[in-house]
Amino acid sequence: MLGCGGEANCAPVIKLPEIGTEFRCNSTGRVPLMNPSRESRPLLDYFRGRGMIGGNVSQVFFGGVFVAGGGACRSDKYTRFCQWKNLELNIQLTMNDFSVHRIIGRGGFGEVYGCRKADTGKMYAMKCLDKKRIKMKQGETLALNERIMLSLVSTGVDCPFIVCMTYAFHTPDKLCFILDLMNGGDLHYHLSQHGVFNEQEMRFYAAEVILGLEHMHRRFIVYRDLKPANILLDEHGHVRISDLGLACDFSKKKPHASVGTHGYMAPEVLSKGTAYDSSADWFSFGCMLYKLLKGHSPFRQHKTRDKHEIDRMTLTMNVELPDTFTQELRSLLEGLLHRDVDKRLGCKGRGADEVKEHPFFGGLDWQQVYLQKYQPPLIPPRGEVNAADAFDIGSFDEEDTKGIKLMEADQDLYKNFPLVISERWQTEVAETVFETINLEADKVEHKRRAKHKFKFDTDEKESDCIIHGYIKKLGGPFTSAWQTRYAKLYPNRVELHSESSSGKPELIFMDQIDEVSSDFVQIKGENCIVLKTKDSKIVLTNPDEIGLKEWSISLRSAHKMSLELLSNMAKKAGRIYGTEGNNKPSFMARNGNGN
Repeated sequence: MLGCGGEANCAPVIKLPEIGTEFRCNSTGRVPLMNPSRESRPLLDYFRGRGMIGGNVSQVFFGGVFVAGGGACRSDKYTRFCQWKNLELNIQLTMNDFSVHRIIGRGGFGEVYGCRKADTGKMYAMKCLDKKRIKMKQGETLALNERIMLSLVSTGVDCPFIVCMTYAFHTPDKLCFILDLMNGGDLHYHLSQHGVFNEQEMRFYAAEVILGLEHMHRRFIVYRDLKPANILLDEHGHVRISDLGLACDFSKKKPHASVGTHGYMAPEVLSKGTAYDSSADWFSFGCMLYKLLKGHSPFRQHKTRDKHEIDRMTLTMNVELPDTFTQELRSLLEGLLHRDVDKRLGCKGRGADEVKEHPFFGGLDWQQVYLQKYQPPLIPPRGEVNAADAFDIGSFDEEDTKGIKLMEADQDLYKNFPLVISERWQTEVAETVFETINLEADKVEHKRRAKHKFKFDTDEKESDCIIHGYIKKLGGPFTSAWQTRYAKLYPNRVELHSESSSGKPELIFMDQIDEVSSDFVQIKGENCIVLKTKDSKIVLTNPDEIGLKEWSISLRSAHKMSLELLSNMAKKAGRIYGTEGNNKPSFMARNGNGN
């Protein structure tokens, strides 16, 4: 893991995979990677933009193999890319990776806190759901569904209008979502502080929310809980849709459950047994806009709290719009609040485009909206927590879950819960410690290479060396200590050069090796390659899993080719001299160049 003392600008602690191992492509131009994911564009783009790797590197993984061209895999920077990627693929987060700050919200299953990621210093919101409370309320499906919905909206093209997730992990008693931090409060809070908004102000928020809904609907997700309290502001005043706890995938089967907030639920959602899709969100969108303008839902007249009355009015009442509304606004709200789905704006076949093209939004440049170029009508006060006081937010009564016990079967439900969104992790690293870590790692590498006298010179690069780099060999008294060696693999031998001595290297010839382990062997807590000879075994390892995998493949390939060559030589000798070619011949001459 990368390490940092907690502040974004502090000197990071470096603990990267072994620096110095270089990769050479095999004949197919392929370098193996350990369990690669397919979302590698941010780091690749970063390296390419700085001229660190060639422009013709393919950004596609095939069956655990990264395909590269133009000698890119001989590049030190490509090796560094592989090291970063390997680091990403081995992230296993715990609470110790975050410093948790004040509580900023509370829901049915848990709380939301501000937090700072320890290694990069980036601020996030941490949503913690209590496993016992989930079990007590039988909310396991809802909790797991929220993780799925968040992963769907957070992967791929970034959406600046949804509170997205970067990580998910769990502890023995908590499910944790690491989300975008929105420290500007929600629209419900600002509505109570600011008062109702005018049409121009409302139009700004409406435009950004439309793009958030469009992002979800393109992924066949219906949000189902659109209301001002779920629209959060960032420090600049731009908004994002938050809390996907009730969101639902309708790609294969349309939902029909009556879920949401009374006063914002569409008629088809309230009608039991009626299937619906994204249509429900456009009705809720109309209700939300009405509240921003008038301070209450169109179906919650006289501040009634009777849910049945609110639902009855939603199903039967025609909304009367004030004469103070402009004609364009009246047309927009009438279209969104139409009870007939087929006649509702946004539900006639073209989705969000129908709403975006409405005259109320005439003159808006939607590309500029996406880039957040329009000036927000309200900028949250800096230095203030734009949310309820921590005392007012309160906390859960532990007595509620005192009798609830988590069994092994309960924990098994969450075995696939941990997740890292690749692009978002890479963006986080690139924006924080990437340059510093690379500079420090370069210093370590240059110091090691300067100290070592056995690196390739110009002539040696043209030799038949297959792979070279630092590796560790189990040696010392009683073969109990790891010794660092600079290894070079040739078709007929392995050379192990000592770091501290300028003497002759240790030579292991291919005809001395009986077997190269096909899989890694666990020895002294390390993944190892075992070379078996007639009298002993040689154990090699490398902290860099990618480098170790490349050594394993190269050693097995060289050993196999050597055996085939020796077998062919024996057969040829048998034909020439009339002898049986059963004995494995050894190399007659061995010089320093392996010829």
